[in-house]
This record gives sequence, structure tokens and C-alpha cells, in this order.
Amino acid sequence: MRAFAKACGYAAASGVQRYMDADFDGKLSPAVAARMVEALAGKGDPSISADEVYALVGIPTTNAEPVQYEGASTQRMRQDVPILGTALGADRIDDDIAIEQTYLFADEIVGFAKRPVILDGRADVYGIYVQGSSMWPAFEDGTIAFAETKRPPRIGDSVIIYLRRNGEEHEGDDGESARTVLVKRLIKRSASFVELEQYNPRLTFQVSTKEVLKMHRVLTMNDLLS
Repeated sequence: MRAFAKACGYAAASGVQRYMDADFDGKLSPAVAARMVEALAGKGDPSISADEVYALVGIPTTNAEPVQYEGASTQRMRQDVPILGTALGADRIDDDIAIEQTYLFADEIVGFAKRPVILDGRADVYGIYVQGSSMWPAFEDGTIAFAETKRPPRIGDSVIIYLRRNGEEHEGDDGESARTVLVKRLIKRSASFVELEQYNPRLTFQVSTKEVLKMHRVLTMNDLLS
């Protein structure tokens, strides 16, 4: 026990005694596990690996330094991001290839998603349930996509394109309502069209700017975590 304690960096056997007690059933901290790895890795026949020691305390294999966080977070995610109602719409046909469209019920909030802390205080964010498989594997059917209304999309961003009721501004188009939306990736934009991409089946296509009511950027995982 003294030799093990010394190998772990403790001055006396008491540093590891409680962990070697037959009645000990507590959880090792990452810091203690790291000490034991230093003492045990490479010992025995067959030799003990660092991964085996970490596995015993539920720490996944990694080359990162274990870090122990103390105390509880003062912030918890609030479940208040509105999720707007969606339904799979009739396909739009482009060169005999189906382009999935989605009906969006902007006035219908079907639920609320948990708000990542980084989005606290932002009223310009909402969520929708992605319908269909056209953007798989980036977005699976039924997953939630978070969108923001203030920051303009950049080339390469996933976007939600709102299409005018009649494709252009004339009778029946109030300039505010969308007949349907497209969840796609933005490839190019100009004064006369936007070029979009879908993944399944993979194709790029253009939509006239006369059809586009508005376009919102879909937030990435990096946006939500950093």
C-alpha cells in the first residue's frame, strides 16, 4: 500500500487506503484516477493500460487531461425557444427531380425547446421540426433546427427560405405570408436568384428572388456551443 501510494504521488499510505478498502464503493474523481494511471499503467502481466484504469471509473478514452469541475452550474437551460409547426408539403419539381418543400405554420407554436445558454436574451431565435429526408444526413427527419432572423446567411450556410404565396408580388400576395419554405444549403445568391443545394437526392437548383419572401440562417452546433 505504501509503494502504491508513493507511485500515486501521496506522501503516506493513508492517501490510497480508503480506495483499497473492501467496503469502498464511492466514485473516484478524475484527478485521483489520473494519479492511479501514473502508478499502474504498464504494470502487471499482461500489462495494465491507462484506458483500462479510466474505463473502471467511467471516463472515456481520451488524450486530454482529465478536469474536475466543482459545484453546480448557476445557469440551467430554460425551455423557452418556440418551435413552429411544420408539415411535409408537396414536392417542387425541377428538371424532373423532386425538391422537398415544407409547410410552415408561423402562427402555431407546437412546443418549446431548451435554450442553450449562449442564446440567452435573444428573441430572434426559433426552432422548426425538419420534415422529410432531403437534407439527410445533416438534418434527420423530425430533428429540431434552430434559426436566427437577424444575422444574414452566408454562402455555405444552411437556410430556411420562405417562398411567397404566388411566386411574385401581385394580387393574393400580402408581402408577409409564405406559402411554403425550403430547408436547404445556400450555394450562391445574386440580384435575380438564389442557388440552393439539397443532399438527398443531391442536386443544386435556383429560385427566383421574386419568389423569396425572406431567408433565415440555421444555427450550427458551433454557434450553440461556443
